[in-house]
Amino acid sequence: MNRNAPVRRRRGVAADFDSMSVEKIGVRRFDWRDPYHLAVTLGWPGFFALLLALYVALNLLFALLYAAVPGSVTNVRPGSLSDAFFFSVQTLATVGYGVMAPQTLYGHVVSSVETFVGLVFTAMMTGLVFVRFSRPKAKILFADQAVVTRAEGGRRQLMIRIGNGRLGPLLDASARVTMLVPTRNAGGQVFRRAIDLALVRADMPFFPLTWTLIHELDERSVLREALAGGEARRHELRLMVSVTARDPSLDATVSSLKTYDADALQLDAHYVDAVRWDGENHTVADLGKLSAIEPDAAPGAPGA
Repeated sequence: MNRNAPVRRRRGVAADFDSMSVEKIGVRRFDWRDPYHLAVTLGWPGFFALLLALYVALNLLFALLYAAVPGSVTNVRPGSLSDAFFFSVQTLATVGYGVMAPQTLYGHVVSSVETFVGLVFTAMMTGLVFVRFSRPKAKILFADQAVVTRAEGGRRQLMIRIGNGRLGPLLDASARVTMLVPTRNAGGQVFRRAIDLALVRADMPFFPLTWTLIHELDERSVLREALAGGEARRHELRLMVSVTARDPSLDATVSSLKTYDADALQLDAHYVDAVRWDGENHTVADLGKLSAIEPDAAPGAPGA
């Protein structure tokens, strides 16, 4: 092995999941062997740009076939690629204006093939557009910061508030909070261990407004150990919150994910009330206050 040979750095593919950035080496951003996944994961501008490129490429291909044999299409000027291109557009869309038409066996064969390709192309693009529009999207809102607050009896609790951004309620909602803990094995390799934090309530059969996820920082809590480990341990903290629910208006299951790093974890604070109830049947949820927090009262102070 030549130690002086230049080292080739393998380029990775970066992706952002909320506030967490990851990079994968050895994978491709776009795998042309999986066109369906590519078509449904592209953004709308990229999708329409790809659709337009395919449309122009198909018409240009058949235009070259028509232009290669002059006289195969009536009223197409010899050597005019533009006339052949626009005849291809009409044929691919199965729109016949009657001005240009195939007049030889070669022209009929090519136009028949193009008509079939146009039908398949239209069906595929219609299906892809429908899939992109019909995919259910979650409108679950997350507070910008998670808080560690002091509860009654001096207990400490992790709280993460979420809200239902739909007008109608969500059903059978379930939540999961996972803490990523950096760990070093016997060989000195560092990896992140995923540990689920036990929630006071991890499911909500009826989720119309807001829901505060609560984790008790008791003796069994790994989060309590991390917070007690000093600033260095706290800096390594990362929480992942996943919520799944059923949207009855869409008759589909929706899910959403939010990550919180150490900077998004506020100690000794609590959320400001965002829900008002008149004592009867009227409840108002101000989702604009979903992320509003205020510091806890100092121990021994009035209202603590």
